Amino acid sequence: MTQGPRWTRLGPGDYRTMPWKNGGGSTTELLIEPPGATLAAGFLWRLSMAAVTGSGPFSTFPGIDRTLLLLDGGGLELDHGPHGRVLLAGPLEPARFQGDWPTGGRLLDGPCRDFNVMSDRARIRHEVAVVRPGGVPAPLGPAPTLLVFCARGRVLVRAGQGGQAELLAGDLLRLEGAGAVSAQAAPADASALVAVAIHPR
Repeated sequence: MTQGPRWTRLGPGDYRTMPWKNGGGSTTELLIEPPGATLAAGFLWRLSMAAVTGSGPFSTFPGIDRTLLLLDGGGLELDHGPHGRVLLAGPLEPARFQGDWPTGGRLLDGPCRDFNVMSDRARIRHEVAVVRPGGVPAPLGPAPTLLVFCARGRVLVRAGQGGQAELLAGDLLRLEGAGAVSAQAAPADASALVAVAIHPR
């Protein structure tokens, strides 16, 4: 990786595991802003992963916008009560909802592993895109803060004046003020990225 002052690369060894807010399971926190923030102490945004091994209620997060997608598994139905239901039939299909909503998850065909983005609605706007780069560079962003998670395969991310990083499945790249960013994989590689753009309100 070519290091630059606005690049931060993280891997599984940098993440931390903690209980769910409602105590119903555990989650792996990839990154939280500001550093050292907690779920109870006013975070700006947070990326996490969790193994969903049974159907049940989600934790509530008043004032938080959420985007959830599956990384693997046989499907998950989100029941938001009066706000309707959303079917995640398979991996890499983002669903956006408010953390205030009463939400339950129903497994469709065995355990799943999810990827979760949360942001403070009053201060932050986040956008999530699933990108499947091939042999031709695919654009990412732009955003003041861009978070790139490699969900599958091996991907080369390029930004700025020659800056680049190779990501393997499970790696996360944080870019600050990088401008134009692109991702590329081998033509026959079924790679996939989750790109999270963070914008201040």
